[in-house]
Amino acid sequence: MKHWLLSLTLMLCTPALADLRLDNTELIDISQTSMLLISGNNLTASDVIIVIRADDTKNPGYSDRANIERVIPQGSFELQIPFASLRTPSGRQLDLNKLQQIIVFSGNSERGFALSNARIETPKPLGENVYAWDLGPVGSAIWPGFQPLTIKSGLLTGPGLNAIDRGARAQAADALTIDGIRGIESAALPLPAGNWQITLWLRDAGEWEYLPHPLQRKINANGEPVFTQNMSPTEWIENVYLGRRNVDISPNSSSWTHYGERKSDRVTFNISSDGNPVILRLSGKTTDAQFMSGILAVPQSNPLILDMLTRQRKVWWEKNWPIANWKKWPTGQPRLQTNTTETNVAPGTSAVLQFAFEQGNIPGAPMVMLRQPVLNGVSIPANWHWSQWQLTRTHLSSTLLEANDDFLRYGLMPENEGVAMPRRMVIRVDVPTATPPGIYHGELFVMMQGKSLKAPFSINVVNASLPDMTKPVGIYLEPSVHFGWFKELAAISHQATLCDLTFLRTLGLTGISPPYPTPQNTEALQAFEDMSITLNKMGFRESMAYTPAKRLTQSLGAGNAANVVANIEQQHQQRLQSTPYWSIADEPSNPGNVDLFKDMHRQFSIFAPSAKLAGHLNHDKDREYLSMFDLILINDGYGVDKNEIQQAQRDERKVWLYNLPNPRAAAGFYLWQSDADGFLKWHGRMPTADPFDPTDGREYDVQFLYPSKEPCPEEPDINITLYDIMEGITDYRWVLWLQNKAQTNPDAKRLLTQLKRDVPDTWEAMLKVTPQQMETWRQQIIQLAQ
Repeated sequence: MKHWLLSLTLMLCTPALADLRLDNTELIDISQTSMLLISGNNLTASDVIIVIRADDTKNPGYSDRANIERVIPQGSFELQIPFASLRTPSGRQLDLNKLQQIIVFSGNSERGFALSNARIETPKPLGENVYAWDLGPVGSAIWPGFQPLTIKSGLLTGPGLNAIDRGARAQAADALTIDGIRGIESAALPLPAGNWQITLWLRDAGEWEYLPHPLQRKINANGEPVFTQNMSPTEWIENVYLGRRNVDISPNSSSWTHYGERKSDRVTFNISSDGNPVILRLSGKTTDAQFMSGILAVPQSNPLILDMLTRQRKVWWEKNWPIANWKKWPTGQPRLQTNTTETNVAPGTSAVLQFAFEQGNIPGAPMVMLRQPVLNGVSIPANWHWSQWQLTRTHLSSTLLEANDDFLRYGLMPENEGVAMPRRMVIRVDVPTATPPGIYHGELFVMMQGKSLKAPFSINVVNASLPDMTKPVGIYLEPSVHFGWFKELAAISHQATLCDLTFLRTLGLTGISPPYPTPQNTEALQAFEDMSITLNKMGFRESMAYTPAKRLTQSLGAGNAANVVANIEQQHQQRLQSTPYWSIADEPSNPGNVDLFKDMHRQFSIFAPSAKLAGHLNHDKDREYLSMFDLILINDGYGVDKNEIQQAQRDERKVWLYNLPNPRAAAGFYLWQSDADGFLKWHGRMPTADPFDPTDGREYDVQFLYPSKEPCPEEPDINITLYDIMEGITDYRWVLWLQNKAQTNPDAKRLLTQLKRDVPDTWEAMLKVTPQQMETWRQQIIQLAQ
């Protein structure tokens, strides 16, 4: 083992924290199997970000060096960073033979945080007479104790051999399973004569919105079958794609148990070798069925090597994907209660009531019944969801996981096998427009073994007709990608999108960036027109075509793309239908983005002058491009204070807020106070690969609508953020009602003046406004209607 040690002890009383540095004299003889081990202690009251910077040239800019961030929870820590995983932001692997320095430092220095030491370790093999191969491209990360197996190694055959490395998009990558080789028809393992235990790792982790989906797969070893898989598309969706949907998260959970171990994705078998290579043969209908990421061969007399490796991997996962301290704990006592027993609702809107439920230690699955609110024989439709605990990252690129119960499930609740965690029971009441005013009474029942709980609630339908929402408020929506992967199910993908759009309109959403197809042929052009007509019929105020103009430009060139868009514009005008905004720029100040969208702007201005061009701006440097857009979408990185919005709205330019935290405020009171023209939130459906694994992509899975086996479930599983947006829209509609009343009602005029004074006009101040305060503002308005 080659072992260098740099140790810097930090005094906790010093206000400035020292960096850990390794210079080029300490970085010689680094190999792709070497590991950087970093340890320290976080004694602060909060999480701390550390940054690992690695340079393979002198004085590189940010885009030419590796910049790895880790979020460190409270307590002692040790990180293991494979040198082969060091990449620049664009995905380029660093040249390990030319490393200049590594610097480890805290991104938010606080007293009580100490970086103790950084050391480099090149691990030994796993043991004598052990053969371990880590498959992947040349130079990809290798798990400690394994040796690289590439296409060039001579052990693999197959005309479709293709090395895959998913590590470029991963924040913390398990070196054994993040890469591999697909298209393997045979593998010749040079094992000496004897009895062997062989383990194969078979799962391709996928990336972004794609998860490989082999249905049929068979593996033979020396002619004997050792693994067979045969699934239908619906079986694969239910067992694999949705396989982690029902995982029960608890304070005993670990990232290894839920996301790293994956026993079903490996196969272990015994075989005898006569001294000739052991021949593995892989077959299936696609090259995905011929994928392997790792091979371990150990003597049958020493099977504990696999257990040792499993323990090593478990330690890596739990150190590199730690879980933050839990903030909620069960009381152990069955209960069902709510803080709000009566809710004021206007016809044509929806109300959300939340109940705190605990099952305690009562076994079995609860049975839930909902008596819909009723008055004088008239009932109001209501649906309920229950919250499921899940792990997500603390922020998009974090490697620290935290538990939350924002995932709302519809349907049967799971069985309890211990002391149940507290859950939310969330009821949504959709009040039809013509509902007579009055107090409607409903009740929620939960029946368990030997015990029943009930909670009554009331819906006070007030005598008020709220104005329609005139601004577009909604989400960016992609299709349910998993249906499109199978030709047998492709037809229902469109059906699933229509059901998504219908549900969003049920919640009152008025804006959308839908999954417009790229109109590059007759069929896709007709599908684009059909989508536009559908949105118009459903009542969406405005839409944005996020990808079509950019994808058209990439395939046809900017001029030809502009001509296609011009024809679409003409079709919309003939139908007297509003045309979508065409997105041509994402964060234009970022390196490499400017030239493309400037050419698009020039060509579209000439050949499609009526097209409304949109850009997403998230930095103050983007202000210089304002004149090129009819619509800009801005977030707090650009600046969303009222005065900044008003400046951007000059020249009749529309301004939509996007991706802001606190979506109720952004869709409601702040949208009103700031005079922005709309609000759009990312993402309706954006699973990175496995939709229920937060570790397998550059970012976590951002989803407001979760995947299902059916294209149109009775009620979809959702993230509670959708209800926050819905509540914001209702807030805004009540303000519109108040503005109308203020023209003739002195009390309404006084309240409107007060709200104009109390609702912040800067986003920083708005973030400090609590949901309780927003609810108070709404109830103050409602009092005038009673």
